[in-house]
Amino acid sequence: MPKCTIDGREVEFKAGENLIEVARKVGIEIPYFCYHPGLSIVAQCRMCAVEIEKMPKLQTACSTPAGDGMVVKTRSERAKQNQKAIMEFLLINHPLDCPVCDKAGECDLQDFSYKYGDSYMRYMEERRTYVDLDMGPVIKKNMNRCIHCTRCIRFGTEVAGIHEMVAVKRGNNTEITTIDGRPLETDYAGNYADICPTGSLTLKDFRFKKRSWFLKKTATICEGCSRGCNMELQHEANMVYRSIPRTNMDVNQYWMCDEGRFNYRHLQDPSRVTKPTKSGSFVDWSAALSEARAVTQGKKTAVFVGTDLTQEEISMVIQFAQKSLPNSTVVHFGTPGVNSAADDAALDKILKRKSKTANLHGAEKLGLKGSNTATGYQAAVVFSGGRSNVAALMKDVKVPAVGVGVFTDETKGGFSVILPGAGFSEKDGTIVNFNGVEQKLKRAVLPPGQSKATSEILMMWSNQSGAQASATAGARV
Repeated sequence: MPKCTIDGREVEFKAGENLIEVARKVGIEIPYFCYHPGLSIVAQCRMCAVEIEKMPKLQTACSTPAGDGMVVKTRSERAKQNQKAIMEFLLINHPLDCPVCDKAGECDLQDFSYKYGDSYMRYMEERRTYVDLDMGPVIKKNMNRCIHCTRCIRFGTEVAGIHEMVAVKRGNNTEITTIDGRPLETDYAGNYADICPTGSLTLKDFRFKKRSWFLKKTATICEGCSRGCNMELQHEANMVYRSIPRTNMDVNQYWMCDEGRFNYRHLQDPSRVTKPTKSGSFVDWSAALSEARAVTQGKKTAVFVGTDLTQEEISMVIQFAQKSLPNSTVVHFGTPGVNSAADDAALDKILKRKSKTANLHGAEKLGLKGSNTATGYQAAVVFSGGRSNVAALMKDVKVPAVGVGVFTDETKGGFSVILPGAGFSEKDGTIVNFNGVEQKLKRAVLPPGQSKATSEILMMWSNQSGAQASATAGARV
């Protein structure tokens, strides 16, 4: 393989790799603002300029492919002076609002100002200001903080497939805005906040909620559809505040749709059932389990397993049904109109899939078939993790008996018993996406209230059934 030398270190590289990525291999940081590995290269911020032997001028590392035998200096005196000059230029109009900015603590401009900038600034003129228009429900814009990196413009055109962000006017009056000031239309608007290197584009949902350095971070998988995007849940004090995409070039690359990004909200909805219920009233676990057993005992039962459950949970439900509900049939359900993996398909050209649960393909891998009706059965047991469409199922299920999972006021009234379970952010497990890739959910927070893991609920149900059966047998003797 060809080799080049960066700051005295010899590095192997593949043809076509730029100097930023090659330097990253050996732990050398080249600062940049406009460059993003998932977007086209424009080389306009000039922050990544480095010195290359036999070249008279500094070269932008993002747009310069590594060459065999090339000698690069990222910390030469010329490179450092350029970095200081660029930082001074970018900060002349930047407001001094780091204490109230949601980007503080994870801001490239903040970090690079400290690492590569100068503590002294010569600019004494009045800073420019803008009045920002509303950009819709997802993104809050603060143009005063913008450094014109144009990442947002390129993301909209190249990834989201909608040309909605533009630069208007020129020079010091340049403004990044939407066409005609319209709200953002893309279903991937949250990515604008992810790729913005300053606090110019931030999430309204996260605005003034929590400082980034207080948040704990858990790498997990999105359950919003059968793609299974890699994501990171950021939480503190058993509360999820934000989710952002994790890079996985084989699944979701660098991106995430808004539906999956904000999917954690339903698990924190005040109407979520977090205590056992019987006929709509809260009871203790013993009473709820007794009622569940009474409703299903000796009856031909349909066991509906939501495809938002993990492989481990589905396997446990199958084993439980064989042992405790011997006259039962286990089927899966999840998205209306998607009764099998063959019905699943892409909803757009980016990430979204037709199946709105993450483990449809995993459930079929375990041998389950899809169904949304309990016709011909005397009772039904529903297991859901919160994403499966229970309301749609209940239109056809005539005798719903037990719901284990996440339910709201909209659906809980149709169940004689609810045994509250854990959502995707509250458990570990395996899911299988539409390409057959196995991925791992990781628990970020604990289940609220009296909610329990599926394994614990099944164990309690089985043990209570066994104890009551033994007591009955003893009474007969």
